[in-house]
Amino acid sequence: MALNSAPWFRRELELCEEWGFRMKYSANRVSLDSDDDQLVPYWIQKETPAIAWDWLRVHGFFSIPSTNVEAIEMARGGAPGGTLIYTEEQTAGRGRNGRSWFSPAGKGLYFSMLLRPAQPLKSWPLLTHVASTALVEALKSFFAAGSAAGRLDVDLKWPNDVLICGRKCAGILLEAVTEGKSQAAVIGIGINVRRESVPESLKSTAACLDEVGDTTVPRRRFLVEYLHKFQECFLVFERGHHLELLEQWKRHSSMWNGAHVWITEGGVRRSAVTCGLDEFGALRVRTPEGNVETVLAGDVSVSRAPAK
Repeated sequence: MALNSAPWFRRELELCEEWGFRMKYSANRVSLDSDDDQLVPYWIQKETPAIAWDWLRVHGFFSIPSTNVEAIEMARGGAPGGTLIYTEEQTAGRGRNGRSWFSPAGKGLYFSMLLRPAQPLKSWPLLTHVASTALVEALKSFFAAGSAAGRLDVDLKWPNDVLICGRKCAGILLEAVTEGKSQAAVIGIGINVRRESVPESLKSTAACLDEVGDTTVPRRRFLVEYLHKFQECFLVFERGHHLELLEQWKRHSSMWNGAHVWITEGGVRRSAVTCGLDEFGALRVRTPEGNVETVLAGDVSVSRAPAK
């Protein structure tokens, strides 16, 4: 791009530099210095294979309150499926059950996928399983050749957490837009990448990719790998192979059967033992009285000792 002395142009360059983008200046031209870490819409679109849609539509931001909120507004405005919304920083990142998601600038991956699924609305909860299964597959593929491969203990905690060595490295938030003809699914994903993406208060329970891989993980390259795996899993869902998808998820989870858990609903905590998933991915549990129940939206935590 040719250099321009207009104030707005200079401000755009200053913004890029403020947010850590590396620039190359040559004569009267300026360009981004390409690497595998910088999140640039055109590069993400170009490097991501189109498997589940004709092409990936990418919207990037420096800072917004929440990628899910932005995606929901785009869905209501008619944005098509296969739309990616990402940001360098979230000022009001959201997790499940009203929790916040720590989203410091440039330290993690914070993005949402806007989808227009062809499957019935009642099966949409399985999209959480699509997103989490794809993340495990991406982690294993990304680290397969590195020194971390032998110690990459990845586990899925129902319904939306991805753990590495027992600590949370990613969370998923599924929301639906169902007004009128604007039916869409929005899947928000937060991944801890840099060590600074984990606050001090959560160091014992949260992990990041840099720590796991014992290296600096290039964010864009990992995001592209994830988007590839996501499309593969999404196609399994779209083709109606829901049992196959659930079997994939189960292979990556230690908690779906025989795990002692605590279930918190409406401020009340009770014990149970997991005993499978239903056809839409809801968790089945057996209570101490021997009753089998289905958990749709409760907060489930794994007990370190058999629950009493």
